[in-house]
Amino acid sequence: MAKKYQHSAYYYAYHHGWTYSEARTYVGKYLDMHTYRPRMRERANGEWNSKDWFKYQNSSKEFDSTFNPLLLLACAAVDIGIFMRDKVRKLMDPVERDRIKRELMRDLRRIRRPFYYEQEVERRRQMAIARRKINRRRTTAPMPTPEELLKAWDERKTSREAMIRLGGMIHDLECYVDNYLKIDENGKVVGRNRGIRGWLRDNMPELSPKYKTLMRYKALAVRLRQVTETKDPTPTLKLLKKPYHAAVEKILADEKPVFAQVYGALEYMLAPETVLLDAPKERNKVRKKAKKRSAVRREVKSKLRSKKE
Repeated sequence: MAKKYQHSAYYYAYHHGWTYSEARTYVGKYLDMHTYRPRMRERANGEWNSKDWFKYQNSSKEFDSTFNPLLLLACAAVDIGIFMRDKVRKLMDPVERDRIKRELMRDLRRIRRPFYYEQEVERRRQMAIARRKINRRRTTAPMPTPEELLKAWDERKTSREAMIRLGGMIHDLECYVDNYLKIDENGKVVGRNRGIRGWLRDNMPELSPKYKTLMRYKALAVRLRQVTETKDPTPTLKLLKKPYHAAVEKILADEKPVFAQVYGALEYMLAPETVLLDAPKERNKVRKKAKKRSAVRREVKSKLRSKKE
């Protein structure tokens, strides 16, 4: 039968020498028990003595134990065992293991970042000097208007030709905006002018949040110019006029307006040795790895949901 307590913990600690510790380890509880010496009030004839109301004395010897270093070491061993048990349980749990891995990689990135920029600062300065020597791009195409750009944006998913047209217009827009580097009195690069991002923010606020997507279409046009060896000031839109270049005709042969397929085909034309998914065996290997990753992700997500519930 469980023992019933009629008073608070403070009452029993005050009158009977019981101690209470908020420490979460056995070492902490043991130290708390010996640093706090219980004290009891005096009683006279079963009643409180008014003269000694605030007078305290040490508790009896049965509550006053001596410090035992062996018992302290035993408590420390128990705490170490509990700590190792909890760590092993976390490492065996795939959800906790994945969380620990992500936190470790995050900390490593934070530690590595300042060292990376300290090592790369000289290389980046040399690259900036090389860029300043490059002449500004030129094109014979007029500057695209906001209305033309908005129309090309709305039609980009209708055909591959529309995708190339949008990328070519963004590439031509670069010739009419100011994106030069900012250089201070000491010759150091301190920034860059607003360029296409600033022009979109001022003239087309509806497309300004889509800046990264527009840059992807611009990269598509740049890849097409590299494949067809088109040089300035010839605009990209001229490649869409018949007779087509062999590479352009090959790209437009498929009518599916899928950005990844067009970009991947251009990458293959530029450097076929870098594309490792040409053989069916390689494709199957990649697909199997992707299936395994997706299965692990689904399992982790299901465990997280079950824990939340």
